[in-house]
Amino acid sequence: MSDYDVRLWRALHRVLLVLALGTVVLLIGLGGGAQRADSLFGVLLLALAVSPAALTVRGMPPHARAKLPELPKRRPLLTITAALLACSAAFLALWILVNLVVPGVLAPLSLAVPVLAGAGLATLAGRLTRTRRR
Repeated sequence: MSDYDVRLWRALHRVLLVLALGTVVLLIGLGGGAQRADSLFGVLLLALAVSPAALTVRGMPPHARAKLPELPKRRPLLTITAALLACSAAFLALWILVNLVVPGVLAPLSLAVPVLAGAGLATLAGRLTRTRRR
């Protein structure tokens, strides 16, 4: 496993942590009474979640970034985790938009929770397979 793969895993772990904790805090804190202003918390959460992955990819040298399209073949668990995290971020973005139009709707946030659980399981599987290879 290359150093860049390890950096990507670490970035995905941070994204998972921020999204999981933030989504649960939003669900618990808002209850059923989300208002339009609460969408700002969602935007902040989305920015905090996306930034570790963006900074990691941006900090990679060009030759390492050029190999990113090969990632699904080389690291399928990393790709699955990234896809699930992107899906949960999309649910968060959808909630932000829906909450701006119809305040109080929490359905997209609640859909993000099982997706995040799947990403957590994929991350755990990635950790278990990495430790076995060493």
